[in-house]
Amino acid sequence: MKEEIDFSRIYSFSKLNMYRNCPKQYYFNYLDPEIAPRKKEFIKPRDYKTKGQAVHGAITLFYHLPKEERSFNNLKSCLFSAWFSETDISKEPPIGESGGFNNIEHERKTYKESLILLKNFFELKDINPHLFLIPTKDIRNSFSDYKDMIQPVNEEISVSGKFDRIDELENGSLRIIDFKTSMNNQDCSQLEFYKLLAELNFDRKVDIVSFYYLSSKKIQNFDVSKVYKDEIKNNFLGVINKIRSGNNFYPRRTRFCSHCDFMEICPVFKKS
Repeated sequence: MKEEIDFSRIYSFSKLNMYRNCPKQYYFNYLDPEIAPRKKEFIKPRDYKTKGQAVHGAITLFYHLPKEERSFNNLKSCLFSAWFSETDISKEPPIGESGGFNNIEHERKTYKESLILLKNFFELKDINPHLFLIPTKDIRNSFSDYKDMIQPVNEEISVSGKFDRIDELENGSLRIIDFKTSMNNQDCSQLEFYKLLAELNFDRKVDIVSFYYLSSKKIQNFDVSKVYKDEIKNNFLGVINKIRSGNNFYPRRTRFCSHCDFMEICPVFKKS
């Protein structure tokens, strides 16, 4: 019999970060008895989401190639293979409105922007690292990446997530890399969450965590060798306990509101 997964007890960084940004958005997405079961009706395709998942998918496919085939031309081919809509993964390019594009010119412009990000990635000259883990090659059906990483932190709560890349260092410890297609200067909390997740899954110490900012060709490294698993776990459990208390789901107006799929039903914007 297939084991059922209780997603209400599993927390990823993106799930926790949604609560931090706007508890009401979290409530609509995961808890509202009317909205959450049909949230797909509210989710709108966005061009930047299509670009982000395509660039990440292209890099994943690139690392699955034999080392001697990791050329920029093959990386460009990987982008074409990774260009699909999350709302309709069977549709071949051009994907149009299902990818959040207004017209073919909009889609072509975004595709060119994605190629520039991949060119920047290639110019970082990090195409043959000592890989420990990369996502599944089946980028259109990557739920296994999440499912395989589920780990309990106590009797009630588990954590999971998807890694962009994990390297093995010379001393046997691990380094976690997260590729960013837009903003620079992220805080380290996301990578600390990934450190916790990796150490729970692999029983290997994570000493370095890194952001690769593809828009600026910059790498930001953090030494987390002195940040301990229990400390990270307790920090995130504090957020999870707030969520599970069930009385903190107020809306928070921020610059991200215009990108929220629930804006039209949010009490902050609802017409009186």
